Amino acid sequence: MIASVAYQLARGPSRQRIYSASLIQFRRLSESKPTKSKTPLIPTKQQPKHLPSSKSKVNPKPIITTTTTTTTITPLQRLANYWNNTFSTPGRDDASLARYPTIRTPGGLLRGADYAGTITFSLSGTITAAQSGLDVFGSVVVGIITGIGGGTIRDAIFLNRKPFWTEETEYIWMGLVTGLFTFFVWPTSVLEWQEQSKQKELEQQQTEQMASGAAVPTNASNDHYDTIDGVLVTLDAIGLSAFAIIGAQNGIRAKMPLLICAICGMATATFGGLIRDVLCDLPVRIVHSNTEVYALPAFAGATVYLVSHLQGASPAVRIGAAFATCMGSRFWAVWKDVKLYTWDTKDNHLGVTTVRNTKHDHLGVTVRKRITMQQVHCSRNN
Repeated sequence: MIASVAYQLARGPSRQRIYSASLIQFRRLSESKPTKSKTPLIPTKQQPKHLPSSKSKVNPKPIITTTTTTTTITPLQRLANYWNNTFSTPGRDDASLARYPTIRTPGGLLRGADYAGTITFSLSGTITAAQSGLDVFGSVVVGIITGIGGGTIRDAIFLNRKPFWTEETEYIWMGLVTGLFTFFVWPTSVLEWQEQSKQKELEQQQTEQMASGAAVPTNASNDHYDTIDGVLVTLDAIGLSAFAIIGAQNGIRAKMPLLICAICGMATATFGGLIRDVLCDLPVRIVHSNTEVYALPAFAGATVYLVSHLQGASPAVRIGAAFATCMGSRFWAVWKDVKLYTWDTKDNHLGVTTVRNTKHDHLGVTVRKRITMQQVHCSRNN
C-alpha cells in the first residue's frame, strides 16, 4: 500500500485521486489478509487451568505394577519376634550404661558386670536362705530380692520413682533362673564334688604318711573350699563395683546432691544383702563386724565416680577409676581381714556381751548365726 501511494505521488495527480486509490488498496488488503487481534471482542468462556483442553493432547500416565514377594518365617524367627514384642521393654541406654552388654563401649562392659553381679547376688542369697531353713519358694524369693533389692530401695525411697526392674524385666528372670538352678543343683553338684575331692585328698595323704611311717592325718586341707570362696568373692566384688557405679549414675540423672548420689551407690550395692539377712534372721552383714568391711568399698567407688564426673572425665575413665577403687579396697579388706572397730563390751557391765559364732558350711559362703539370749547368759557365767 505504501508503494502504491508513493507511485501515485510520483505521477502527480490530484489529492482526490490519491485518496481514492489508497482507499481501494486498503480495502483489498483487508479483504485478502484479515488481521487477528490478540484479544477478541467477545470474550470466550475460559476453561480451568488444571483441566486439559479438548484439543490438547494428554499423555496417559504409565501403569506401575508392584510385585509382592512373600518370605517364609522360620519358627525360631517367629519365637524371637514374639519375645521382642512381648518382653522387650525400654530401658536406659546411653554412653555410661548401655541397654545390653557389649564389649565395644564402657557402658556395655558395665552392663555386663551388672548382669554378673545380679547372678552372683542371687546365687549367694539363695544359698543363704536354703541354709537358714527356707523352702524352695522362700529361697528363690530371697535370691531375687538379694539381686534387685538395693536398686529397688534406691528408686522407691531415695529417688521417688518406680523400680528399675518394671522396665528392665530381665533382672527378674535372671534372679528366678539362678535361684531355681542354685537350689536344686548346688547341693548335688558342688557339695558332692567338694566331698569327693576332700576324700581323695585325705586318702592320698594317708597313703603318703603310711609309706613314710609318720602319723596318719585325719583331716584334709580346705584348698577346694578356698577355690570356691575365691571365685565367689571375685564375682561379688565385680557386682559390688557395678552396682555402686550404677547407683551413683541414677543419682546424677535424678539431679540429686553429691552426698545423696554416693548414698544411692552404696544402697544399690549393699541393701539387697541387708534385706536378705533380715529375712533369714541373721545379723546384718554391713553393720556387724563378723566379716570384712563391705559397705565402705562401695561408698568409696561411688565417690570416686562422682569426683571424676565433676572433673569432666570420659565414661571410660570414670568407670575404670571407680572399679579400681571399689574392687581394690574390697580385695584388700578380704586379704588383710579388715574390720571396723567395735566396743569390747564383755566386762564393762553395760549389759551387752559380744559373742561371735561363725560357722563355715563348706558351701562357699559363711553363715552367721544369730546370738540368742541363752548364749549371752552362758557367756556371762563362764
